[in-house]
Amino acid sequence: MIRNQCENLNSDWQKLTPRKQRKWIICFFAGYLLLTVIVVLNAWYGETVKNNVVADHIRNPITEREEQLTDSLTKKIKDHERQ
Repeated sequence: MIRNQCENLNSDWQKLTPRKQRKWIICFFAGYLLLTVIVVLNAWYGETVKNNVVADHIRNPITEREEQLTDSLTKKIKDHERQ
């Protein structure tokens, strides 16, 4: 089924004159180039506007949560000892 569609597309492409083929190729390339420029500008402009992106080590949320619990437990014990 897919092979038949590809063959139909190829035969339709071959029926086009070389001038129309060139025109379609230029249109597709121009669209691709425009899309590439938009993505690059978006990445560059977005990077300068949102300069708060920080590259940092990945933290394990489980161990981070355990550290918070032990810190809060230690704080409670110290508060209890003061009383």
